[in-house]
Amino acid sequence: MKRFLLLSLLSAVVLFPAAAFADWSENFDSYALGSGLHGQGDWHGWDNNPGANAYITDVQAVSPPHSVEITGPSDMVHEYDGYASGLWVYTAWQYVPTGFSGTSYFLLLNQYNDGGPYNWSTQVSFNSAGYIQNDYDGSQLPLITGRWVELRVEIDLDADVQTFYYDDQMLFSSSWTNGMGGAGSLDIACVDLYANNASPVYYDDMSLVPGGVTGVEETSWGGLKGLFR
Repeated sequence: MKRFLLLSLLSAVVLFPAAAFADWSENFDSYALGSGLHGQGDWHGWDNNPGANAYITDVQAVSPPHSVEITGPSDMVHEYDGYASGLWVYTAWQYVPTGFSGTSYFLLLNQYNDGGPYNWSTQVSFNSAGYIQNDYDGSQLPLITGRWVELRVEIDLDADVQTFYYDDQMLFSSSWTNGMGGAGSLDIACVDLYANNASPVYYDDMSLVPGGVTGVEETSWGGLKGLFR
C-alpha cells in the first residue's frame, strides 16, 4: 500500500508540474502579441477603466514568448477571492530597463472595488533616481535595472504580517492590515501594476501560492520532497 501511494505521488508530480500547485498564476503567453490586457484573464484597468490598459509584448520575457508592458497610463488590476486566512506567497518577476525614467508602482490591496472602497497593504515604488522604496515607512534598496528580478511577498494572514523581498533581499516586514492604508482587512483582494506615466517596466511569471510547502514553487522534484517533509 505504501509503495502504491509513493508511485501515485510520483506520477502526480510528473503529470502535473510545479505550476499546478499554484492557486493562481499568470505568464501572459496565452494572449495575442500586441493585444490589450484589459478584459483578458480577469485583468482590467483600475476602476474598470479601459484607458488604463497595458499591452502584451515580446520585448522581454522570463518565460518566452510574452510579458506585459506597464507604461504611461497603465494601471492594471487582477482581483482575487477567498484569501482571508493562512500563509501565502505572492511572486512577480519584474524587468526595469536601463535608462528607465519616472516612478512605477507594485501594489497589493486588502480591499478593492471598482469605484471604491480601497485599502492598500503593499505599496512599493521603483524610482529612476536609483532606488526602490516601501512607501509606508520609507525603507529603501538599490534599484536593479537591465535584468529580471523577483518580487516576493510572504503573507501570513493569521498573524497579520507581510514580508517583502526584492531579489531575495528583505525590503520590509509589517502589518498586512495596516501596511499602507491602515484599518484594512485580512484579505488578499487584488494586485495593481501602476505605471504612473513612467517609461516601460515589464512583468512576467506571476503567482499566488500557499506558503509553507517546501520547494513546490521551484521544481516538480522539489515539490515531491516538500510533500514528504
